[in-house]
Amino acid sequence: MKFIDLTHRFEDGMPVFPGDPHVRILETRNDYILSRIEAGMHAGTHIDAPRHAGYTGTVETISLERLTGTGFLTSPEGIKSHVPGGIAVVRTGWSSRWGSEDYFINYPFLSMEIADELLDADVKGVCMEGPSVDRHGEMEIHRKLLKNGVWIVENIKNTELLPERFRLFAVPLAAAAEASPARVFAVLE
Repeated sequence: MKFIDLTHRFEDGMPVFPGDPHVRILETRNDYILSRIEAGMHAGTHIDAPRHAGYTGTVETISLERLTGTGFLTSPEGIKSHVPGGIAVVRTGWSSRWGSEDYFINYPFLSMEIADELLDADVKGVCMEGPSVDRHGEMEIHRKLLKNGVWIVENIKNTELLPERFRLFAVPLAAAAEASPARVFAVLE
């Protein structure tokens, strides 16, 4: 078995979407170390629940069964093949720009036609190698997917290491919030 981590490191000062709160990890030292995090829930690799688009359902309401499944690769240009009830991983190559000034500018996003194809494929979730499934400043794709119970993970990496099919796990906090940082990984047999 081989594990591939698709998660960006969650750390103090990491890149965040323009306008989002900066990530700060603060340590208190006494007889032991105690860390405190100040961050928005959309920092780094994170999952969006329906509440993010104004619908009912926070992160902890997504069942564990829906957070794992057969992952399949696709692209913003279209779905070549899919796994009914699977998890779409959108490979764009954009994660190579993580930490650069242009990461959050002119990134690849999904069209409404691709969102419809993903819904027709009955996917559980969509993982995006980039900061959003939508064009900057828009929410239409978020609304379409989240309204239909499809969770969204943004800011993944290492998609170039994935084969066409794999087992995928998205592991967020059981947060009573619209989003949560998540550890996302693939398991290859």
